[in-house]
Amino acid sequence: MAPTPLGIGLFPVSSMSSRALLLFAGFVFLQVTAGAQDIQSRVQAMLDRARQLSDIRSPVAPAFRLKATFSFVGDDLDPVQGTYTETWVSDSQWRRETVVGNLRHIEVGDSDKRWLLFPDEFPGRANKVAAIMAFLPPASAELDFISITERTAARTVAECAFTKPIRPGQQSAFCFEQKTGILLENAYPDRRPRNIVMFSCDYGDFKKFGTRWFPHEAVCFEDRHKTITANVVELTIEPPLDPALFDKPSGAIELDRCSGKTVPPTLESPMLPRELDPDRLLWVRLWFVVDKNGRPLNMKAARVANKGAYEKALNTVRAWRFNPGTCDGKPILAEMTVEVPATPK
Repeated sequence: MAPTPLGIGLFPVSSMSSRALLLFAGFVFLQVTAGAQDIQSRVQAMLDRARQLSDIRSPVAPAFRLKATFSFVGDDLDPVQGTYTETWVSDSQWRRETVVGNLRHIEVGDSDKRWLLFPDEFPGRANKVAAIMAFLPPASAELDFISITERTAARTVAECAFTKPIRPGQQSAFCFEQKTGILLENAYPDRRPRNIVMFSCDYGDFKKFGTRWFPHEAVCFEDRHKTITANVVELTIEPPLDPALFDKPSGAIELDRCSGKTVPPTLESPMLPRELDPDRLLWVRLWFVVDKNGRPLNMKAARVANKGAYEKALNTVRAWRFNPGTCDGKPILAEMTVEVPATPK
C-alpha cells in the first residue's frame, strides 16, 4: 500500500523543518503502557514494516546507483560541501565513495571483507553520510525497546519507540508515521572519544523507487543543533556493472565484516605522556584499525592542527594495547577513533 501524501508530494520539503525533532520537542504525546515483551514485539513489527516499505538494499531489491550532495559546517566554521555515491548490487557486492574537495573516502565490500581507503584529515561529519543514507537499522541490530510514545507535529502523527538508555537521557529512538509505517526520524547516542552526543536525523521528500519509498532529504542534528544536510540527486536502477568497480582500491585497508553480534575494540589502559604542557595542550583525533591481537595499525589523523603534536600522539597510541573487536565472540579487524592530548615539540 502506497504511503498517504501529507501535502505536495509524499513528505514535502516545506513540512520538513516543522516536523523536525519529533523525538525531543515537547509535542502532545500519549505513552503506550504494556508489558516489555509486548512493546518489543510491537516495535519489531514496526521496524519490519518500515524495512518492507523503504529498504532498497533488501535481498530482493534491484541493483541501484545513488548519488547525494551534502553540506555541513567544518571545524573552522566554514561551510563544507561534498558528494556521496553508492553502487549496490547485493549485500556481498557494493561500493561507496564520499568526496570532499580532493579527499576521497572509498569503501568496497563483499560477503565477509570490506576495503577502506581513508585519507588523512577526512572530516568526521562527512564520514557519517553513508550511515545517514543507510537510513534503516540493520535487521541484525540488537535493540532493547522499553516504550512507545505517540507524538504529533505539523499534522503528522508518529509513533516513537525508545530503547533502554545507556545512561539517563541517552537512548536510541525511531519515529514511524502512523498512517504508513514509514520511518521519519531516528536518533542514537554517538560515542565520541571524549563525550557522547545525541545524533538524530529527520527524513523527508520520500519518492517511489521500484516498490519502495526512499527519502531524498535528510537533516541531521547533534544535541539538537543542525549539523548535516543531505539531498539525494540521483537514484536509478543499474544494469550489470563492470566487475572492476568492486576491486580493492589501491592502498586500501582491509577490515572484517560481521553479520552477527559485534563488539567494538576497547582501550585497555592508556599511558599518557608526563610532559604535557597545559598551556599548549592540543587534542589530536586519530583513526586506526585494531588488529586481532589488539595492536593499532594504519593510523590516520582526522585533523592535523600541529605536526609536532600529531607525531607525539602517534607515538603515544603506538605504545597502547587494545582489546580487539569481536564478531560473535571471535576477534576481528575493526576500526576505532581516539583523541589524544599532546603538546608541540
